[in-house]
Amino acid sequence: MGYLKIIPLKKLTEDSFTKVSLEEIGANSLNQRVDNFLLGKFKDLPKSKIYSIIRKGEVRINGSRVKPHFKLSIGDKIRIPPLFLTKKSNLSSPEKGLIEEIKGQVIYEDGEILVINKKHKLAVHGGSRVSIGLIEIVRNFGKDYRDAQLVHRLDKATSGCIIVAKNKQSTRLYNSFIRSNQIIKKYHCLIHGSWPKKLNNIRLPLKVNKNENLKKTIVSEDGKYSATNFKLIKFNEYFSLLECSLETGRTHQIRVHTSASGFPIVGDLKYSSMTLNSDMEKRMYLHCSSLEILEKDLKITSKVPNSFFHPFEV
Repeated sequence: MGYLKIIPLKKLTEDSFTKVSLEEIGANSLNQRVDNFLLGKFKDLPKSKIYSIIRKGEVRINGSRVKPHFKLSIGDKIRIPPLFLTKKSNLSSPEKGLIEEIKGQVIYEDGEILVINKKHKLAVHGGSRVSIGLIEIVRNFGKDYRDAQLVHRLDKATSGCIIVAKNKQSTRLYNSFIRSNQIIKKYHCLIHGSWPKKLNNIRLPLKVNKNENLKKTIVSEDGKYSATNFKLIKFNEYFSLLECSLETGRTHQIRVHTSASGFPIVGDLKYSSMTLNSDMEKRMYLHCSSLEILEKDLKITSKVPNSFFHPFEV
């Protein structure tokens, strides 16, 4: 005669079932497909399960059913149904040394936000190809950071200032600042070639090309209006250092505008076929050097890395 093993309900449900949640989409998920958003959030959940809950209408955006390819907008409310998760489904916890390293990169903090001087090669959030990102590390700073959210994004290869909201209230506030253009971001980039002194702005319509396996932004007549302003800082026969400010915030905007004009960013593996000099640091030379929050009369700066100036040293 066999025995029936009784599993206590608490043990069965502990760390296994999530509750129904309603999340507000922030700038970090702007224009992201809903299926990719969920795949990144629940990286070890089978893809078939993700597509099943979308197809059945268990996932809702602003109360409505959507298709997997639906693009998210800032302020959208996404309903996520209860999900059964094994411990494996949780993103791996960052090591203490990594947490302390990122804490050391905080260049500003108040009761609402912190600004981190992100290093290149660090993704801003975990996903299908990245086990852990900046936001997961910040959430491990302590109990006051468990609800932290990215206010905007930086590409993995881009360094510099990035704002993290510390709670849901400040996330909503700073998302509203983004929508009303109350946050001014400036970048520095090192580009191939001698930049024309009179080229102060580029206005080329951009759209994301969905016809390739490698997602890229392209210049297209049916793309969205996109504008970038430039200031020439240094130049020689082979390189130029530029300060860039965005009038619009399209995906990879600075990278595509410079490349399409014949001056690709040094180290940009996606939009440039040119190689780095052997003595240069292996990275993409794009850095978010300042953030100005107009509503708060606050400006935060991050020093442009020394490597950006090496091509101009005698």
